Amino acid sequence: MTVYEKGAEVVRMYQTLFGVDGFRKGMDLYFARHDEQAVECDDFRRAMADANDRDLTQFERWYSQAGTPVLRFEGRWDATARTYTLTLSQSCPATPGQAEKLPFHIPVAVGLLDGAGVDMPLVVDGQARGATAVLELTDAEQTFVFTDVREQPVASVLRDFSAPVVLQGSYTDADLLHLFSHDSDPVNRWEAGQRLAMGRLQKLTGEAAARNNSAASLDLDDTFIEALRKILVDDNLDPAFREQGLTLPSETMLAEQLESVDPLAVHIARQFVRADIGARLRPELLAAYAANATPGPYSPDAASAGKRALKNLALAYLNAAPDEASVALAQRQFDEADNMTDRAAALGALVAARVPQAADALAVFYDEFKNEALVVDKWFAMQASSPTTDLAAVRALMAHPAFTLRNPNRARSLVSTFCANNPVQFHAPDGSGYAFWAEQVIALDALNPQVASRLARAMDRWRRYTPALQAQMQQALQRVAGQVKLSNDVREIVGKALAN
Repeated sequence: MTVYEKGAEVVRMYQTLFGVDGFRKGMDLYFARHDEQAVECDDFRRAMADANDRDLTQFERWYSQAGTPVLRFEGRWDATARTYTLTLSQSCPATPGQAEKLPFHIPVAVGLLDGAGVDMPLVVDGQARGATAVLELTDAEQTFVFTDVREQPVASVLRDFSAPVVLQGSYTDADLLHLFSHDSDPVNRWEAGQRLAMGRLQKLTGEAAARNNSAASLDLDDTFIEALRKILVDDNLDPAFREQGLTLPSETMLAEQLESVDPLAVHIARQFVRADIGARLRPELLAAYAANATPGPYSPDAASAGKRALKNLALAYLNAAPDEASVALAQRQFDEADNMTDRAAALGALVAARVPQAADALAVFYDEFKNEALVVDKWFAMQASSPTTDLAAVRALMAHPAFTLRNPNRARSLVSTFCANNPVQFHAPDGSGYAFWAEQVIALDALNPQVASRLARAMDRWRRYTPALQAQMQQALQRVAGQVKLSNDVREIVGKALAN
């Protein structure tokens, strides 16, 4: 994270430190001092400090030091003393021009859950803190002691994403399941679910790769399925949260966690999990689909949007393991939808299900919206990102009358989307996706170097892939680098990729 990217997160940290009222006092003072003036970040910091009578000198390091801090935590419960000791430590990797980093001022919002998943009342340094305590980490390492902790708790650390850091800690699988099932903080509850899913996806990816990229004998544990079931059927939870909590990490996110990436194994593992969820939670998914219908005229309000999101996620899972009924459900939604969200979701479900109805639905969708440029872009992008779309299908789409490389949005919707968002097909073992990438970068560079340079970034991390893929990616990069006529932007990007 660069210094400039931290701005919004730093502003949120002020509110975490001072609360809503303290933040408002700082804002009022800031506007009283600087209305209609050209100001700097330090002016905002001084207003917050003066309004709340606090020294925020150290807080300035969020702007003067680049990089994303790593926050580590370790907890220990003493049954005899009835205390819970939480040790927080921080570090920040070196960045160009800043080999050594001084400690940041990091607000860390923490809660403790008991065995029933209820927030414990917190007492730190003799002061009652309610259900969530904001601890201020200002040294490389600090210890905080919670008193009157009557049972072994599960710590909910960094609630509401209280600081823009990378969190590392000793959560067990049982801890994550407990947080995912009970945490009152929706951010950490979601994060626990993502960690649970990521751990299983990583394990299954390794197993698929070891079996020559086969899904045979892969297995998803009942514990995880039951945790998802609990979220899915809990009508006390907001539908929008349930949709987010039940959404798996993407293939791109999963690949980021691997030292050596085999995109086919990643795809097999994630598709297996999606299909397993769709098959094992079918009754609950069908019930959620029906319960979250939004009859009547379309409304963009948040409640309706949340219901549509959960309904469409249920439809996607049902068609990850499609049967005649789930395909018919998607077809009916496609035919009857009165809004683009539901129409596109149904079309996506049909395409992902690899059923004959998908081709007819794609043709109907295009014919209806062929005069809406943005919708046609979406039509191309939906197909380009689908794992069912191989390179031959992309080339066929490039021959479509509505496609031209000279239209930047159209080029991005098809070519760039295929290279960036369809990893299993782009990283085809025969290297055809990389040859296509090189061909398109060269062609686009002659038409629009900006679009070409963005497409060129698809190969930035080529050394993270398996050796066989690396060799073919390197050849594609060298092909582009060897062009006599090449824009400075593309030449720089490709040159750096080869050098790294």
